[in-house]
Amino acid sequence: MNTRHTAFSLAVVLLVAAVAPAAAATAPIEPDAVGDLTVTTAPASVSADAAVEAATTSDSTDSLVARSDVAVFRLDVAGVPAEADDDGTLLGDELALALQQTSSSVDTNATAKTLDAGADSEGVAVRATEDAVYVAVDLATTTFQQGNDTATAAVGDSFTATATVTDEVTDGENYTRTATFGVVEPSVNFADGVSEATAGETVEFTAATLLAPGTALTFSLAPSDGGEARTTTATVGADGRATGELAFTGFDADEEYTIDVTAEETDLNTTVTGTTQAAATETPASTDTATATQEPSETRTSGPGFGVVAALLALLGAGAVVGRRE
Repeated sequence: MNTRHTAFSLAVVLLVAAVAPAAAATAPIEPDAVGDLTVTTAPASVSADAAVEAATTSDSTDSLVARSDVAVFRLDVAGVPAEADDDGTLLGDELALALQQTSSSVDTNATAKTLDAGADSEGVAVRATEDAVYVAVDLATTTFQQGNDTATAAVGDSFTATATVTDEVTDGENYTRTATFGVVEPSVNFADGVSEATAGETVEFTAATLLAPGTALTFSLAPSDGGEARTTTATVGADGRATGELAFTGFDADEEYTIDVTAEETDLNTTVTGTTQAAATETPASTDTATATQEPSETRTSGPGFGVVAALLALLGAGAVVGRRE
């Protein structure tokens, strides 16, 4: 009897131990576990797969995305199991992501562009972590539906992104979050003047851009009338700025030059022209030299011992006079 009871108890314990992890893994996601949907970006030189693998919750958010870049949509949600995409259906099953072009950005007589992102969509990738789900969409290659035709995102388009955590992983409800972003032309602007660099000097510069952080920018400096170009590379930071130096050694004053800015996989084509300035010459500081006026020396007729000599001479003279009188 005791043996049977012990065996039964052991079987129950083993069954509970086997079922508990599975039950915990499939616990429904509650509404308060679903946070915000935000948009971040990745450089055009990386794939959508690489973009979601590198994405983190600390990435800066953007409401404007360069057309050449990868848009990364981050939904802060806890409880979506990372293994949910083992069968390749996380996107479109446990999670849905749709992009709808806003009416204000649709051309006259045109149809809005839409995208229902799926695991088999070109230029789309997904990854689930403990506290977020990331979906990357390569704007340069992903195909949108536009009426009976297809199209890609264009400069001037704006979209509303809607992420939905479906009832596959909730308690029967669909939880949605939205975010809006615009598509802009890739561009770079110098925050400080490089159009009047000083000949022979090295100039520090700062360039501002909406290209994704991590984008490598190449700056090529050359004389406008031809000549060998010198290049330097600077990486866009989280603040949207890239800093570097350009050497104007070998340039003469009043010489025209061009600076071309390029980035991999990006139709940037930014060019700045300028004219070198002559280096400032230092003027020696004037010094007022005071000319000392020498006072004329005073001739003294008296001094130590002079009175004695005069008295002696007087006595000698008096003696001579007395002698003559005698």
